This record gives sequence, C-alpha cells and structure tokens, in this order.
Amino acid sequence: MKNIKIVSIIENLNLTQGGPSQGVLNLAQTNINNNITHEIVNLRNKNTNINSKVKIINLDQSYFKYGISIKLILWLLKNKKNYDLFIMHGIWQFQNLCARIIIPGKYIVLTHGMLDPYFETEKIKSIKKKLYWFFFEKKNLLNSKYVLANSAIEYKQYKETYVNTSGIKFKKINYGILPHKINIKNSIKIFNKKFKFLRGKRIILYLGRLHKKKGCELLIKAYSKLKNINNYILLIAGEHNNDYFLKLKKYVDENNLKNKVFFSGFVLGDLKWGAILRSDCTILTSYGENFGVSIIESLFCGKPVICSQKVGISQIIKNYNAGLIVKNNIISIQKQIKNFIEMSKKNKKKLSKNSIKCFNEKFNLKNINDFSNLINATIKKN
Repeated sequence: MKNIKIVSIIENLNLTQGGPSQGVLNLAQTNINNNITHEIVNLRNKNTNINSKVKIINLDQSYFKYGISIKLILWLLKNKKNYDLFIMHGIWQFQNLCARIIIPGKYIVLTHGMLDPYFETEKIKSIKKKLYWFFFEKKNLLNSKYVLANSAIEYKQYKETYVNTSGIKFKKINYGILPHKINIKNSIKIFNKKFKFLRGKRIILYLGRLHKKKGCELLIKAYSKLKNINNYILLIAGEHNNDYFLKLKKYVDENNLKNKVFFSGFVLGDLKWGAILRSDCTILTSYGENFGVSIIESLFCGKPVICSQKVGISQIIKNYNAGLIVKNNIISIQKQIKNFIEMSKKNKKKLSKNSIKCFNEKFNLKNINDFSNLINATIKKN
C-alpha cells in the first residue's frame, strides 16, 4: 500500500502565538503515529521554541502578516506532485490563494476559529475581511476539498458567521493534543525557582495570548472584586508585546492589584507545565474560542478549568463536570471563581478526576484517530 504523504502550511509556526502552532504539531505527530508522513512548511523565520520530531521546512519569507511569499509560490510549483494532500492553516492568508491557483482541489483548510462571529465586533477589520471574502477568500475555500471545524460550536458558527459561507463543504473532527511526558517534580521545581515569591500561594492560571478576544480585562476586574483570598493569586502567562497587555497592566497598577494579579510573560516547556501543575485551575474567559489548547493541557494534568460558554468545548467540560462554566460578564466570572475557591477539597478532587477522564475520552489524540481516518478516506477517494 502506498505511503500517504501530506504537508501543512502555516504562516507562523510560533508557540507564543497561541493554539494553532501547537495544533499543527500535534496533528502532524498524530498522523506520523498512524503511518502517514506529515511535514510542515513554515513561512516565517526559524523558531527556536519548537522542539519536535516532525520535519519542518522553513521558507523564511512572509511579508506583512498575510504570508505573502514568492518562495511559497515556487515551492508549491516544485512540490505539488510530491504530496497527496496539502493542509492550509488559517484564512485571510496568501497561502490559500496560492493553493486555489496552483493546487486546486488538492487541499483542505483549518480555519482555527478565524470565522468566529466575534470578529464582526472589530468594525474596520470586519469590513476589510468582508471585502476580501467577496473577492478572494470564499473562492479559495470553495476550491478546497473541505473546510474543517474542530468543535461542534465552530461547525455551527460557520453557518452563522458574518460572511456568506453557502456552498462551502464543511466537516467536523474531534480535536485534541498528544499526551506529554512530564517530569512533574522537575517542572514544579523549575517554576518555583523562577517565581520564588509565588511559593505558598494558590494559583489561578490564565495561559495564552494576550488579546482582547480572550476577555482578560473581564477576568482581572472580576478577580479584583473578590475579598478574603489573600493566599490566592491570578497568574497571567502570555506575551508582553502588545497594547492590550499595556492596557491590562495599567489597570492593575492604577487599582493597586499587584498583590492579586501577576504577569509572568510567556512560559514554555517545563516552565509551562510547572505553571499548570502548580495551579489550582486554569481559566479562559474568551468572548469567542473554537477550542482552547491551554485548557486541554490543564485537563491532561488533572486540573479543573473555568471557561466561558463561548469556548467551543465548554459543553463537553460541563457534561463531564470537569470545571465551571461562566458567562462573559464580571458578575458571573466573579461568582464562579469564588465558588471554586470555596469548594471543598473533596469536590475539587472530584473535578480533578473528571478532568483526566474528560481529556482521555475526548481530547487525547492517542485515543482519537478522527483526523488520520479522514485523511485516509480523502486520499482513497482520489
């Protein structure tokens, strides 16, 4: 039987930029484990924070943030017959236009939540996106084999979003992460050494990009209203390189919240796992989120999650009683954080046990072969 060979193309394979990069790596490794050769083309410069056995082809050329790249055109022309299928990660990207022209019908697209209705609230950007959709992007997706959703909510959003998606072929798969080999004692030791002043503190952890879509301003305001929680601290682990972070930090400084809220900067590897393992729970109060890799990593570690009902997997977490669900407002977030802090050890232990069960049954890519099975079925039809 012929060995299937596929390739993912992503504009920026950088773990500091959020879940899509980690998702690409997880899917590639899962396919490799299932005897499918899966490589990755990264348009931007080499990233030293990637530690993976997956073959990564760095083209080192991406103009602006749209992935415009002459090298990509030349690479696709040279390699279009060398792969059975191409996977485009993200939309509003030059790579999808290239795929439509150079490899029509030989690619699929993962939007990674980029059709979330939330983005219509960004008025100027949404107008630009609607224009680009009308002239280019819809045609790009129509010429793909299909567009993948990685949660039931995202699948539903495709038909209720701010652009006309009629005629596009959509499919839904179960999505997740691969279990990691973690040295628990060492990871915690590394974390405690890095953040010595957090020793003895109970931690509620936000882990991810700092973007207004994530609702961190709601989280901080809700947390600031909690009383008599001297032993708890809200740890916000994300990049410190944007205006949104400066806005959050200004609020913390002006309201004298330094003893309640701490910005650690981006954490990776053992330091990241140490942060999760040292926390009591992970929290994600997004206005819109198709998946949420950080909360899946939390479930894997047996840590309960608090997340908004706008997170695509919130219903699964609720069904498994693996965490608490909040609405996107300060009162609801404040109430559920308080409920978690005051919860008995017995009930917290139950949430932790349910978290592991939820991960293994719904998000463990060692147990879920949806993507590999879909690839096999797609190639077989050709």
